Amino acid sequence: MSKSQRLIELMMTVNAKRKFTARELAEEFGVSYRTILRDLNELSAIGVPLYSEVGADGGYFILNERMLPPVMLKESEAVTLYFAFQSLQFFGSLPFKMETGYVLKKFYQHLPSVAKKRIDSMKDRIVFWNPNRVQAADCLEIILNAAVDQSALHIHYDSQKGVRERTIQPIGLYSYNGFWYCPAYCFLRKDIRLFRADRIKHAVTSEAEVQTLPYHSVMEWIELSEKEFSNSITFSVEFSKDGVRRAKSEMDLERMVKEREDGTGWIKAGIPESELNYFVDLIWNFGDEALILEPPQAITYIKDKIRKLAEQYS
Repeated sequence: MSKSQRLIELMMTVNAKRKFTARELAEEFGVSYRTILRDLNELSAIGVPLYSEVGADGGYFILNERMLPPVMLKESEAVTLYFAFQSLQFFGSLPFKMETGYVLKKFYQHLPSVAKKRIDSMKDRIVFWNPNRVQAADCLEIILNAAVDQSALHIHYDSQKGVRERTIQPIGLYSYNGFWYCPAYCFLRKDIRLFRADRIKHAVTSEAEVQTLPYHSVMEWIELSEKEFSNSITFSVEFSKDGVRRAKSEMDLERMVKEREDGTGWIKAGIPESELNYFVDLIWNFGDEALILEPPQAITYIKDKIRKLAEQYS
């Protein structure tokens, strides 16, 4: 085994161990004790966070911020990774401490000149534009960690009724239209609730006894919650041709809209009663390109909005 290959394998080995001794590594790699010491010094010199302790229980340890071993990428793979990471630049917040700009710059600096030239020729020609209602959310990291560890959080939540304290057990996070959302078990309501992450103003780990949740991932919650909601109510809407096109561009409508041969369409689907006003507000933006047929309370809600708007401009 060449020295360079040994150093790469040694980096991967020490990253996988919490504690080790030089003699253990020397035996594992079939080299002398002095050789492995020189190798460990070289790894430390290039940034692998090693530290040692002397004594009977001594040895080498890896700090929490571990260095990843080098990854061999083709030029096309490096370009793909660069732009995948660049697509995050319009998010107001991300559940990671490191700013995307710094990591992107660091990745770019270590690319070969051919890959840099290819990226330079492309980066002003492609943008993953996502500016809709970009909201800062300061607690994303602790929410994500709680979801991964399946632990509970005590939060201060800024709801329509003011800031309230809640204890939740997050399922995960997802981003939509500039907002981060957190489906979580609410210990007060004893049920799954959806929280806007930017409205969580403070979050700390809670000692509350965690629950066994029926969802193993946030995507599973998204898919199953649409099928298993309670208090279902029939929502029926007629669309013009332009209305159908607009409805198909709305994530919360496109899965429900049906299109006729002439281009017009309709929705007739069950929705959670608690979400009725949300869906009516979506349709409100369609103007005369959509007509709500049922339920009656949706029509009443629309009429009230029209009346209040008419009074405002009278």
